[in-house]
Formats: sequence, structure tokens, C-alpha cells
Amino acid sequence: MTPSGVVEVRYGVIGLPLRLKLRHHSVDTVELTEVFVRVRLADGHTGWAETRGNGAYATHHTADDIAAALAALPPVTDPVWAGPAALADGLAAHCPPAAALLDIAWRDASARSLGLPLWATLNPSHTRPPGPLPTHAPIGFGTAAQAAALATAAARAGFGRVKVRVGGDPGLDRARIAAVREAVDRVAGSGTVALAADANGGWAPDTAIAATRWLADHGVAWLEQPVAPGDLVRLAAVRAASRVPVWADESVRDAASVHAVADAGAADGVHLKLEKAGTVAALAAAFDAARSRGLDVGLGQMDCGRLGCATTAHLAAGLGVEVAELWGCAHLAHDVTEGIDLRDGAVRLPEAAGLGVRVSVDPEGLTPVGTPLPVAAPVQPPDRARTF
Repeated sequence: MTPSGVVEVRYGVIGLPLRLKLRHHSVDTVELTEVFVRVRLADGHTGWAETRGNGAYATHHTADDIAAALAALPPVTDPVWAGPAALADGLAAHCPPAAALLDIAWRDASARSLGLPLWATLNPSHTRPPGPLPTHAPIGFGTAAQAAALATAAARAGFGRVKVRVGGDPGLDRARIAAVREAVDRVAGSGTVALAADANGGWAPDTAIAATRWLADHGVAWLEQPVAPGDLVRLAAVRAASRVPVWADESVRDAASVHAVADAGAADGVHLKLEKAGTVAALAAAFDAARSRGLDVGLGQMDCGRLGCATTAHLAAGLGVEVAELWGCAHLAHDVTEGIDLRDGAVRLPEAAGLGVRVSVDPEGLTPVGTPLPVAAPVQPPDRARTF
């Protein structure tokens, strides 16, 4: 990808309200706090990116951290902006989510300048537009009845995979998994819908090992991050005793951590995210590492708006990933992005250049890099936003 010519970079924080509270072992919120970046090139093309600012449980960075990293960048008149990719690489060393914002916004603008969809710039050998990209339906914490209702709706909507948040009280989690299995089987047929479980590091090793028995009884395809990250010996112990494949999530960030998990025999698969890797190049290297070590690999995302969903979908298409979470905007009450659709449990990529979506945020309300972001509450999106 050759276009650079960056002449403006702005950033800001926007609160996207949820119609259904996001709850799991590590978070309880009614809002997605999103950090946005907009890049403008000399030829007039613009690119956008967003990332979660209240997802420090996975990224280890808050919205304030991300904004501070962007504020500390040199102004766009500095010669370093001749190489945005290199600038993002350097930023990834201390704030991966900020690096992801810069990398994606620049790639979006550059792809628009070239008249290509972003996925096509990631792998030139991919010449055929991708078809619908299947995605998970997420089910957070709640009662068994609430989980069953969400699972029923997902199966009726055509989802072929459902991922259930676990990692709390194992008795309640077991009841919820059972209710979800019964619900999707009733709608779609026995075993038709795949189930995954994600503990977000919420269980002690003994609890996790015991849980793998009933997870297997309910046909769960894999269990993500059953124990807290940082101790691969304990993760390996769970995997050794498990009847269900174990995937690492919070324990993997880049190629080096993927190799560490493989060396420890700690997982059957890994769940990678751009927000953790920092740049598209680092994410691709982590995928290559996982595949070279014989690990299953999936692409994830934080719960986010449609701009973030479009980003993950383009990455899945460009990197050739079959298992991906692409619809983190499922429970938004209001968004500032449009142009990407979900039908029959799968995401249809826009046909337009770049990410192909439209962002309704006034760039004049954002802050140029090199200028500190004022300390204030997240900006609430307007009811009737302008489209750019």
C-alpha cells in the first residue's frame, strides 16, 4: 500500500450506549467507550478507526491511556508522518490499541485512495470478493432463561455459532450452558449450532477442570481462557485434563506469546485481536505463528461499534480466517457508523473502497494529534448526526 501524504490526524472519545448491559467476569457496563481516529490524506481521502477504551481487561489500556498516546504523537508536519506504518509500529510498543487506530485509519484512507476495499490490500492474491462471513452470536452473563431467549433468537436469525460468557458461579454457568444448548437444538436441530464458552480468566484451575466435564457433556466446541492469564503452567494443566479443546485469549497478544503458549502445551487454539497485537502486520505474524505451530486460530474483537466490526470483517477476509467474531455492535442502542450489514448470522462486507462504511462524526469536534484531549465525559453521539 503506497499512498501516504498524511495531512491531518484527529482523535476523540465517544460513548455508545447499550440497550443490553455488557456483563462478564471482567466488565459490567451500559456503554461502550470508543476512541475514534480520523486520518486525511493530501488527495482528500479520509480514513477512520475505532477501538474500545473501557476494555482494559483485555488490552490493559483505558481510553485515557489511548488518548494520551495519540496526544503524544508529533504533529502531522513532522517528517515521521511520511511513514505512518513505521509510526504505528513504534506506537505499538507501549500502546497497542492506539497503534491499531492509527494503522487502520491510515489503511482505510489509503485503500480509498487506491479505489480498493481494505481486505484486497492485505493479500493481493485475493482477487475474488469474499462471500458472507459467519460470526458468533454473543451471550453475556444473566439468568438461564435470559440466555435461552438470546440463544433462541440467535438460532432463528441463522447463527451457526453461539459463544456464552462463563467464569462466574459454575452452577449458574452450567445452567445457562444447558439452557442455551436446549434452545438452539430446539430451533435448529440437535448439534447444528456450535457452542463455545469464554471464561475470560474467571475460574480457578480446579473449578475450570471440573467445568470442562459438563461443558463436554453439552457439546461445547472449545473453552476460551478458563484461568487467569499470566500462568501458562496452570492453563496447560487445565488443557491436559480437559475433554474440551482449550483456547488462549488474554494470554496471547503477538507472535512471541503464541509461541510461548505452544511451547508450554497450554492451548489447542488461540483467539487473536488487533487491539492486542497493535498493527495489522503484528496480527498477521501472530496468525502465521499459530498456524505454524498447529494451533486452531480465531479472530476476535472487543465489543464495539460498526466501524470496529467492519475492520475485523476486512481483516478476516484479507487474512483468510474462518472463525471470527465480527458483530460486537449487537447490543448497541445507538451508533455513529452505518454501511455494514448482518444477515443470517453472517456479515456482508460493503462493496465500497476502504472499510466501505460511513461515520457520522464531525471531525471538527475531534482533537488534532499533538494536542492533549481535554479531560471530560465521553461525548454522546447526536440523535441526528452529520455524515461525512
